Amino acid sequence: MSSHLRRRSLLKFAGAGALATVAGPALAGCGSGSTGNVGNAGKNVVPWPTYVPFSGPAPDAPGDKSGVQPLYLNYPQNLVRSVPEAPGDGSDVTAVVVTYGAPPKPLESNQFWQAINKALNVNLKVVVVPDAEYGQKMATLMASGDDLPDIIMFSNLQLPRSHEFVQSRCADLSDLVGGDVVKEYPSLANIPTYAWEGMGRVGGRIYGVPLERPKPGNSLYVNRTAFQQAGVAREWRTEEFVAAMTGQSGGGRWGIGGSKSLFGGFGSIAYHAGSPGAPNAWELRDGQFVSTLTTPQFEEAIGMMRRLAEKGAYRPDSLTLSATDLKTFWYNGSVLSITDGFGAVARETMDGINRRFEFDLARPYGPNATPWQGTGIFGYVTFKKASADRIKLLLRVSNYLSAPFGTSEYELVNYGVEGTHFTKDSGGIKTTDLFKVENNVNLPIKYLGVAPAVLHLPGYPEAAKAVHEWEKAVLPGSVADPEAGLRSATRTSKGAELTRTVGDAIGAIVFGRKPVSAWKDAVTQWRQAGGDKVAEELAKEHAAAK
Repeated sequence: MSSHLRRRSLLKFAGAGALATVAGPALAGCGSGSTGNVGNAGKNVVPWPTYVPFSGPAPDAPGDKSGVQPLYLNYPQNLVRSVPEAPGDGSDVTAVVVTYGAPPKPLESNQFWQAINKALNVNLKVVVVPDAEYGQKMATLMASGDDLPDIIMFSNLQLPRSHEFVQSRCADLSDLVGGDVVKEYPSLANIPTYAWEGMGRVGGRIYGVPLERPKPGNSLYVNRTAFQQAGVAREWRTEEFVAAMTGQSGGGRWGIGGSKSLFGGFGSIAYHAGSPGAPNAWELRDGQFVSTLTTPQFEEAIGMMRRLAEKGAYRPDSLTLSATDLKTFWYNGSVLSITDGFGAVARETMDGINRRFEFDLARPYGPNATPWQGTGIFGYVTFKKASADRIKLLLRVSNYLSAPFGTSEYELVNYGVEGTHFTKDSGGIKTTDLFKVENNVNLPIKYLGVAPAVLHLPGYPEAAKAVHEWEKAVLPGSVADPEAGLRSATRTSKGAELTRTVGDAIGAIVFGRKPVSAWKDAVTQWRQAGGDKVAEELAKEHAAAK
C-alpha cells in the first residue's frame, strides 16, 4: 500500500461530503488481515483504563451515580492549564468525521481552525461527511484499498463489519491506555468507565477512544412556553400526554415532529417505549437476551404513536423530512416537540432556540416507566496503524481535545479565542457573531475528542436548572441497554439491515400503511434475519464478561 494519502483518494471518499483539506501528507502504511473474531468470549481481556477524575471547580449542584450531571450555573473564573505543552510535532494530521453543521470556512480565513492548529502544533486536515451520507461514505472507506486518514471517527450508527475493519486496519491501543498506563493522558483517564464500556473491546483489546455522552438516551424535547400557555403541566399521564400533543396541532402547527433518520431505527420510539415500561433494547432473563421488540410494552408504544398520528399530532411529512428541516420547524415553533439525543441540549438552547421559547425535556407519561439510558457514548475514534511514536502523538491530540470543563484547553476547543469568538462578563461566556460560523460544530473537532459532559448552559441558567431537575426526576428509574459494549458477529454484519427492518415497520404502522397487527410479522422477520442469532451471541459474550 502506498505511503502517501493521495488527494484523489480523499476526494473519491468525500464525494458529496465537504473536503476541508488540501493535498495529503506522508503517512505510515496500514495493516491488514483481520482474524474475523471480534468477540471477547474466551479472550484475555485488557483492563479498562483506570478512571482518574479531574479535580475541577465545585459545582452548584452535584451529580450522582444514577447519571445526574454536576450543575454549573456560572462559568469558572479561574481556569487551569491541563496540557503543559503542545501535543504535536508540526506534522499533518488527517481525519474523517461526521458533521451536523455547515462545512467549515477554509483554513486560510478560519481563525478558530488556525487557533486549534497552533494549540495542537499540527496541521489538521478534516474530511467532514454530512450525517445523511455518513453510512454510505464509511462503507466506501472501509471497502477501499487506499491509504487511511490518521483518525477515523465512528458514530453509534451500525455499520456492517466495522469491528472487523477496526481490528484489521486500526491501531491496537491496549498497551497505551489499558489500566494505569492511561495516566500518561490525564484527559483520557478522566473519561468515566461507563464510556469505555459503552465503546467495548474488540477481540479483548481496546482500539478506540470513546466520545462520552451523559447517561440519558434519546429524549423528547418540548417547547415549554407553548405547553405552559395551554395549561399543560410538566408531569403527565398517558391521556394527558395525548391531549397535550393533539390539542396543539392545527393551523400550521404540530405537537410532534419526526424525520426520515428518526424513523429509520429506534430513535423515534425510545421515549414512547420507555413510558409504558419496555426494556431498553434487551432484557436479561436468566442469562438470556430477550429483545424489547417482543414485549407487549413495545407494541403498546407503537400503538400510542399510531394513535397520535391518526389524531394529527405528527407533521404528515415526518417519514421523509430531513433532520435539518425538522430542526428548522422546531426552532420556529411550528413543531412543539422533537426527539433528539441528550447531547444536543446545549446546542438546542444556545444556538437554535435562542430564547424564542423556554426549553424543557418531557417526563415519561406511563406509571411504570423505564426511561432508556444511552450507551454513554456518541461514538469513538480510532487511529490508522502506524509507529508507536505516531500513535502516541494522535493520543496526545485526542487528550488535548478531551480536556475537562474548567481548563483553558476546554475553553479554546468549545468557544474559540477570547475577544474573537467570545467575550466574558459577570454572566460568563458571550459568543460573538463570528462564533456562529467558526465553531466545533462546523469544524467538528468535538468528534475527535471530547470532555466528559457537565451541565452548563452559558447564559441560560434557568434552562440548566430545568434540565437538572429533569435528570433528578427521571434518571433514578432509568434502565441501561445490557448489550452496550458486547460484541455480536451477526450484529456487526447485519446490524444495519436489522435496524432498517425495525424502522421501516414502525414507520409503516405509525402512519397507517400497515395495521398494528403487522408488528408481529415484522418481529418474526427480524428474528429470522438474525435477531435470534444476535441474542445467542450476546448471551455468550455477557457470560464471558462476568
